[in-house]
Amino acid sequence: MNILYFSWGENSKDDLAHTLLSLGHSVCTIRAAVHNYFENPSLSAILEKELSKKNYNFIFSFDYIPFLSTAADTHQIKYVSWIYDRPHWTLYSPTIRNECNYIFLFDKEMVSAVCELGAKHAFHLPLACNITRYSRLLDLNRQITPENYEHDLSFVGSLYENNLFRQINYLPAPLQGYLDGIIAAQKQLWGYSLIGELLTPDIVCELQKYIKLESNPACPVPAHDVFQNMILSKITSDERISYLNALAQYFHVTLYTGSNERLCPTASYQGTISYTDQMPAVFHKSKINLNITLRSIASGIPLRAIDIIGCGGFLLTNYQPELAEYLEPDHDFVYFESLDDLLQKADYYLSHDDEREQITRNGYEKVQALFSYETQVQKMLQLCS
Repeated sequence: MNILYFSWGENSKDDLAHTLLSLGHSVCTIRAAVHNYFENPSLSAILEKELSKKNYNFIFSFDYIPFLSTAADTHQIKYVSWIYDRPHWTLYSPTIRNECNYIFLFDKEMVSAVCELGAKHAFHLPLACNITRYSRLLDLNRQITPENYEHDLSFVGSLYENNLFRQINYLPAPLQGYLDGIIAAQKQLWGYSLIGELLTPDIVCELQKYIKLESNPACPVPAHDVFQNMILSKITSDERISYLNALAQYFHVTLYTGSNERLCPTASYQGTISYTDQMPAVFHKSKINLNITLRSIASGIPLRAIDIIGCGGFLLTNYQPELAEYLEPDHDFVYFESLDDLLQKADYYLSHDDEREQITRNGYEKVQALFSYETQVQKMLQLCS
């Protein structure tokens, strides 16, 4: 097949392109930063010029880009997108109803939501990792990786301290109390989102009196969904900061983030790292890799969790339904259900090397079988053929 791959700078661009080529397909890649996802005359002109040169079977991109759908619709070819962000606001574009769209979503719960928005072809497809590249980079057989990445417990990711919820200046006491209550309730539960149900129409209407939202006719996102994400981002920030600080009281915690280091003052702050070159070494050499999923990801497996295991790393994570569906808890990875549970399991697996290393090996073999790029891309191509 002839595939026109539009890359906006995503971390997985080379992994996907190389996989398509290895499967015998012809790939032409357009690389460009995108500042307007809905109407982009300059990039649309580039697309138009390329699409006129040869017959392409489809346009591909990670995440959904409306002007790509418009171009595919005009040329009557398919537009294939693989979503790995949630929330993903461009899915609210009216172009979602175009017949040309074939949308693959990493979170199973997103499929029904996208179909309700009018998508004709929406599929669940977990994300992938390039184990071949990781193995080559890390040289797993000889265990050659930089010693400075050897940590007891590491966390890679943002602390989301600048989320929109923290920028709210004032809410009346009854409304603030209601939000505090539903936030506290959600924090006790992983694998199911209460917030969407508890943000009733009356509460949304009340919030709109104090929080002004910017509207975009090209992407009419309901106020309910915006407020839900604001709250879930706050919960994620609270949990990441509190969990890391609690762990740092008892263990040596290394933090790779661009967030403010003062939020976790007793952790070892290392700043940001490269996804392609440095991150695999951190995951592979750390005794425990912590994942605290963004709360807006309802059921899906975050790419971070797949990458950790695919790099031959030990994963300690919150509970996610799909993670437990595809992999076996306490055999391929370990999940925690509360802060106390997290502290106990971190202590246990730091002091039980043999069990930790066996779980790491089990998980690696499972991810290699289930979530390689070759496996997932072939599923995608079969579904959109």
